[in-house]
Amino acid sequence: PDITLLTCSDSRMPPNMLGPTFNRIFSVENIGNQFLNNAGSVLYGLLHLRTPIFIVAGHTDCGAIKAALGDFSTEPFAIRKELHPLLSTLNKAHDLMASYSNKPDDISITRLAEFNVDMQIKYVLENDEVRNLIAAGELTIMGIMVDLHNTYENGYGRVYLSNYNGESETDRIRQHISMEKLKSRVRRLGR
Repeated sequence: PDITLLTCSDSRMPPNMLGPTFNRIFSVENIGNQFLNNAGSVLYGLLHLRTPIFIVAGHTDCGAIKAALGDFSTEPFAIRKELHPLLSTLNKAHDLMASYSNKPDDISITRLAEFNVDMQIKYVLENDEVRNLIAAGELTIMGIMVDLHNTYENGYGRVYLSNYNGESETDRIRQHISMEKLKSRVRRLGR
């Protein structure tokens, strides 16, 4: 496959959002697009299938983010087990979360979803072999946000690049030297 995709299991985030999927996308889906919950599957795609692109796809108004911030203590053990690592990730955004009310709006949930995409990429980048593939130019990691609710006010379903090989500052992403190479690679994948 050309792409390893880590995406939220939300039904509005199917792998075919990236185009035809047959033998092109190695897809890993879970609530909150969490690397640690499926690290083995993601690393299999990157280290054994050697996909040249890894995408972590989050989306606006993520239900998993809302669930992790709420009281999930009465949920079945399996659901609590998946939400707990997400809550731990969100707790790392303590300064951001301190300003949220008891009923977070779509914007705050979306900002946390963006932070979550960045953190999942950070977790992947803790793997030496993954970092070596990036350094060798054999792997590009992208974090994207899919606007399912027109939260960014540019239209429904638009996709935004929010992270590139661990860089989340928009201006730095735009200036990244490998962007031309990435554009060329994506054009080739669109066969």
